[in-house]
Amino acid sequence: MKILLTNDDGFDALGIRILFKKLQKYGEVILVAPEKHMSGMSMSRAFWDKIEVKEHEKNVFSVNGTPADSVVLALYGLNIRPDLVVSGINDGYNLSADTAYSGTIGAAMEAVKAGIPAIAFSSDYHDFTNAEKDFDYVMNYILNRDLTSKHYLLNVNFTKNKDKKTKGIMITDLGKRPTFTYYEQEGNHYTAKRRHMDYSPEEGTDLFAIRNSYISITPLKFGNSTEYGLKELRNKVSRSE
Repeated sequence: MKILLTNDDGFDALGIRILFKKLQKYGEVILVAPEKHMSGMSMSRAFWDKIEVKEHEKNVFSVNGTPADSVVLALYGLNIRPDLVVSGINDGYNLSADTAYSGTIGAAMEAVKAGIPAIAFSSDYHDFTNAEKDFDYVMNYILNRDLTSKHYLLNVNFTKNKDKKTKGIMITDLGKRPTFTYYEQEGNHYTAKRRHMDYSPEEGTDLFAIRNSYISITPLKFGNSTEYGLKELRNKVSRSE
């Protein structure tokens, strides 16, 4: 199996280097990732800019673009033909609404757009202990059950660092959590801040899984389509005719 590895924290970030080593047993691994930190870029692309690529060692490349740029350039510039795209391990969770902004997810979405199965991995902030410990458990769980798909990516979040033992794996939907957003001003500059409010996560969601010491695997479909919304709209139109 040929694996394209990328992230949004930068090609030399600890999380991606952990994956580069861990994935060797699963196939040939080629790392193509942004040269610097690129969180929050989603599927942003540098469509008309010149993109520089540097090869740092065998099968390790950096790109002066976004996470999505890294995947597209790997596929159509370096002509890499992977069987699987892996993104991460992100330093910080990609749960709930964060998946809409995440460059980790955006890179994996580019793979789905190209018809290539993809997995995005994320961990608790500033500590990859549980991610390292449980990676093979999760990877084997996914591969042995043939969970990857060309139609959606798998968004994996490892348990919290304070959890001494992972209870297992939970297949989840995206949860919703209330967030208080505000800005701090210094002169003409504003810095975005946010704080998650107290809430009780709905059972069966990614937030519930992490709150209860489970690894969360959430399928995320490409684009903004919604099966619920499509069904609801069709029912409304049908009732009105």
